[in-house]
Amino acid sequence: MLKRKIVFILIIMTLLVSNFPFNRGTVYADSPASFAVAATLFIIKNETTVSNAKINWPTVSGATSYEVTRSVNNGSFLSLQTLTGTTLDDYGLTVGSSYKYQVKAYSGSTLITSAISPPYTPYALPSGLTTFDNLQSSTLKTPNELKVGNIYYRFNFTSKTGGGFGQIIQQTSTDDINYGNDTVVLSYTDNPDLNNCKFEGISILYHAPTNKFVFWAHYENSTDYSLARLSVASATPGQPFTFIKSFRPAGNESRDMSIFRDDNGLAYLISTSNNNSDTILYQLTTNWLDIDHQVSVIYSGQHREAPSMIKKDGVYYLFTSQAAGWYPSVPMYSSTGNIEGPWSELRTIGNTSTFSAQSGGIVRLKANTGTNFVMVAFRWMFGWSGIVNGQTQQRLLPFTFSNGFAFYDYFDQVLYSAANDVVVPVQNGKLLSQGKPATAQTALSTNPASNANDGNYQTIWTATGVTWPHWWKVDLGSVQDIRNVQISWNMVKGSEAFYQYKIETSTDNVNWSTALSRTNTSNNDSYGFTSDPISSKARYVRINMVNAVLMNNPNNWYTPQLWEVKVFGEPAAATTRLQSQNYATRYITNDNGTARVLENPTLANSEWLMVPGLADPAGVSFVLKSNPSIYLRHNNYILYAQSGSGSTFAADATFYKVAGLADSSKVSFQSYNYPSMYIRHYNFNLRIDPISTSTEKGDATFLSL
Repeated sequence: MLKRKIVFILIIMTLLVSNFPFNRGTVYADSPASFAVAATLFIIKNETTVSNAKINWPTVSGATSYEVTRSVNNGSFLSLQTLTGTTLDDYGLTVGSSYKYQVKAYSGSTLITSAISPPYTPYALPSGLTTFDNLQSSTLKTPNELKVGNIYYRFNFTSKTGGGFGQIIQQTSTDDINYGNDTVVLSYTDNPDLNNCKFEGISILYHAPTNKFVFWAHYENSTDYSLARLSVASATPGQPFTFIKSFRPAGNESRDMSIFRDDNGLAYLISTSNNNSDTILYQLTTNWLDIDHQVSVIYSGQHREAPSMIKKDGVYYLFTSQAAGWYPSVPMYSSTGNIEGPWSELRTIGNTSTFSAQSGGIVRLKANTGTNFVMVAFRWMFGWSGIVNGQTQQRLLPFTFSNGFAFYDYFDQVLYSAANDVVVPVQNGKLLSQGKPATAQTALSTNPASNANDGNYQTIWTATGVTWPHWWKVDLGSVQDIRNVQISWNMVKGSEAFYQYKIETSTDNVNWSTALSRTNTSNNDSYGFTSDPISSKARYVRINMVNAVLMNNPNNWYTPQLWEVKVFGEPAAATTRLQSQNYATRYITNDNGTARVLENPTLANSEWLMVPGLADPAGVSFVLKSNPSIYLRHNNYILYAQSGSGSTFAADATFYKVAGLADSSKVSFQSYNYPSMYIRHYNFNLRIDPISTSTEKGDATFLSL
């Protein structure tokens, strides 16, 4: 008896392996560059402009430092920072300007290599974007590309009672929203090979020249993985599938597999063989219904799985996951300018656990013409030891590419629009911890504490022995508003573990508070990587590692280690009273909604928090300390103390702090949207005006107390 249970709409895999035509774009030589720089534009949470860049480059063998420089609007390259890591954030970029980044790799003072990034142009955050939340169960939503004529097709897979393939149920739609007309188009009763089998890695493509849907999948019996075959079927749209065969290509095992369709109409099948030890590339016949020939063995003895290939700017990229069962594993990729090879060496990407997931499929966000790609990484949590009510979840990791190199990083949220080809990662604050002084309870001289916040996911801090609990600590230099802590944890393949830990904070390195505790098995569900939103004001952040819980051993034999710790937030807002330069007993004050300079006002109405500017974080905005919804803003040149929202309010409430116009040891405040005007008082009322006379300069100068 068949149990009509929808197990998963696996046709998403058709999108993930990029089975659609690509523009050729720039065509590179067979061997892409040996070094490259790329950047990802992102927003800080609650900002309204995509005006920050996360710059990435690969590790260079022998390099001891990297100098990062920046060019604006094709001007000269000016130095930003020299560091030992492989990433750097650049904040507060100007919307509409063009930015390029150059990275020079040095061994001591000797230049090894250098590269320049493509140009990037910051822009205003578009409206109507969908939010993908990496902290909870989310699904990427893209248009269904299985459309023939005016009909969209999608296919659901059901299992039999007791397990194994049951049926493929076809659904159709005319608007890609409302689906119905459920029709069984393939059943386990249709062919003896289907009676006791299961399918994985399913791809369904539309082959226009023959007007056929083509089905490829990894084929096994329903109880184990001993067959290691491919399977193929086809159907005229709207008609039942004909199961053609299951087989081993050229006698080779075939396990994890995917299909790649090139922009010349040829299609390829990438398959893992020899118990996932090898990765083999096959070209399909012109009708895509069989293997034409083996192209190459891309990897031999590397134990990679979940292959997914794309083509970007004339370069082929192959992304794979380390074979590690259900657990998070090391992602890697290779690239080439010629699909027949040779391929580059396997390269690292992201962190060592795919941010607590496994490398999955690649989606071109807007099919055919889009330029944005995202990794849909899979969290097979149902197979993780110690996880209660485990599920399968996705993590979305936006790509950036340059000259044969690929990069992605983790963000808690990603905003996107498939229709408009927009991807906007959201970061919860600025990265505060990178390169700051770090210490630990103990550390090997070869793996010091500084390795865990150097901006390189591939360097590690290691304790001197198996001692638990154990701590690692960073000094942020001053008190900061902490919003988020991300930790890349060490795992041993085959004995993966999750960690029980506390995040502790302090303003003085003496008195400590627990900002977050994950010391119970029930409140931690991540192997390899955690991202914890917290709220704390602190200069020091300490990771107190209490225990590692191994999935296959009740005893903790791990040595405490951390790959990378990232602390995000904002500089703590300074409380200030702004005293008039020429009336020393008067202060900028909220006077029932009007901004004035009043004599000896109450603290509740005259203490302001100076925060990053609402319209430009390089500027400042003033928040009333006693009521954080109240901002100092101008309207028709008059200053008010008001609540509000929107871009106009943000612009009116943003100012630039400059040297005092009447006394350079004090301060004046230039309007963000009227740059020729400054805050000044006139008859004790605050307004913005052009400033020229000495009296006006005195009225526009304040002492920040």
